[in-house]
Amino acid sequence: MGERKAFIKDTFVYGLGNGLKKFIGLFLLPFYTRALTVGEFGMLETLGTAAALLGGFLSVGLDSACGYYYFKASDRQKADVLSTTFYLRLLSFLIIVPLLFFQKPLARLVFGDSDQSFLIVLLLLLVPVNLMMSEQSHLFRYFRQPWRYNIITVVKSLANIGIGITLVIVLKQGVQGAMWARIGSSLLVVVLAFGVFNFRKYSFRFSLGWARQLLKYGFPLIWAGIAAWIYNSSDRFFLLHYHDLREVGLYSIGAVFSQPVLLINMAVQMSFSVLFFKLYHKEENPNKPATRKMAVDIYSLYLSGSVILATTLSVFSDVLIPVVATPDYAGGARVVPMLVFSYIAAQSFQTMGPGISLSEKTWHFAWITGFTAILNIGLNFLLVPRMGFIGAGIATLISFVIYWIVKVYVASKYFPIKYPFFSILMFYVFGVGVSLLITTFEFHASGWMKFLAILLVTSCAFLFKLLKWEDVRMVWSKISRRET
Repeated sequence: MGERKAFIKDTFVYGLGNGLKKFIGLFLLPFYTRALTVGEFGMLETLGTAAALLGGFLSVGLDSACGYYYFKASDRQKADVLSTTFYLRLLSFLIIVPLLFFQKPLARLVFGDSDQSFLIVLLLLLVPVNLMMSEQSHLFRYFRQPWRYNIITVVKSLANIGIGITLVIVLKQGVQGAMWARIGSSLLVVVLAFGVFNFRKYSFRFSLGWARQLLKYGFPLIWAGIAAWIYNSSDRFFLLHYHDLREVGLYSIGAVFSQPVLLINMAVQMSFSVLFFKLYHKEENPNKPATRKMAVDIYSLYLSGSVILATTLSVFSDVLIPVVATPDYAGGARVVPMLVFSYIAAQSFQTMGPGISLSEKTWHFAWITGFTAILNIGLNFLLVPRMGFIGAGIATLISFVIYWIVKVYVASKYFPIKYPFFSILMFYVFGVGVSLLITTFEFHASGWMKFLAILLVTSCAFLFKLLKWEDVRMVWSKISRRET
């Protein structure tokens, strides 16, 4: 029960920080959606999507590699692992430089207009800064310092608001101003995290041996990351090709209102992986019964909370989006159910598949994500021309669920865990069905019917024995007493 309590505690603290970040970030949304057209908002989200692709390539899988070897290394070696990762991160700045000479061709490739080349420059500046920010943020996970993580998270969000409002609203800099706000706020986090908190944790020694191991572990994850980008984000480019930036904008606003699930995912990932690997390496029993039980308990708790939240977001998105944004964005509510349940599938294959990482068979990530990427491309070709952004949402949901099933099957070959698969599947499908019935098929449900839908889904979490009353009491105690 200790790990379960630690998981709830860490997830609550990380979730609080990420919740503040999302809440503060949403403060910008009404300003941006009124200052930018739906098409310009789609352009901004397209740049974010391109940054994710380039960042996935340049990261060389170091986030996962560093996390794995940090806990595997001896206490004396841990600082060398962190330092080697830090120096490898710095190389990403050098790799970006040659791309600056191709800004006009890249602008034509992304937007079909070379006049937007300066946006490509800003994109290329944002990527290495974000990689360094990610590297600094991960250190708070390794040392289990969630409150420090929360400090820099809130600082970044407030800086993004201040710079964003100044440049986009006051100085009318449009998409360029929003990009400068992202760069400036991320750079501030790097300076603050490294200069105030993290520099003492490095030995500042570069180890060629650790570099080889980190890159060997992480290199297959480059291709897995690119493939993951395809089924995560390439749909924006399909929408741009077959339709226009307005469709991208509607799809993106649906993604924005689905982010509370991503918030939980991030909090779970930051707490689960640390607790799991720590217990795994500490447990002396070679069968690891405590580790396996912890994995089942934590996932059941995550699935219950995330499906209830996803259903709530789905059934009320048609009310929330026009209020927070403008009525022009209201159509984006129709894609919310597909995206929120896609994100649950995404975290499910992260949490339920530790066997691949434990066995260091990271090449499995490459072929599984590659297969799913090909499937996603085919679905986008089939659905986007006919159904627009709704087709993109369906393609995303199907792809993520397939990835989830395949990865858990492969991972079980290396570290089998007895999950209650029937209960998990039935609960997930029920949540998807209720959300699609009310939202996607435009079933005109009254407010009380929406609350009834949420109550039914919540009841099913207890019916399938995925959620326990002691978990509810523990979370409520955490909230009411504000324990840390």
